[in-house]
This record gives sequence, structure tokens and C-alpha cells, in this order.
Amino acid sequence: MDAALAVFNDAVSELHGTRGGGGMNIVFRAAREMRPWRSEPAVQDAQDRLMALMEAT
Repeated sequence: MDAALAVFNDAVSELHGTRGGGGMNIVFRAAREMRPWRSEPAVQDAQDRLMALMEAT
């Protein structure tokens, strides 16, 4: 799970700079795949970063 979160966080960081539409779809799909672990603090933090990015747009 740690490796998946690292990749997810890298993708969110990349989206922060580019706001690419296709990238958004990929990141949201990954966020859905992490739902079984949503009670884990690291997953919550990652999804909070994604939501903060969405609020900034």
C-alpha cells in the first residue's frame, strides 16, 4: 500500500501543476481503488490532497 500511495501522491502533485483532464480521470479511478483502505490515515491524507486540489480549481 505504501508504494501505491507514493505513486498516487506523485500523480496528484503532477495534476496540481498541469490540471490535465485525462490525468484527473486516472487519479480519481485510483482513489476509488483505495476505498477499502479509506480508514487508514495515509489514505485519508492522500484523498484529502485530491479534494483540496479539486476545490482549488
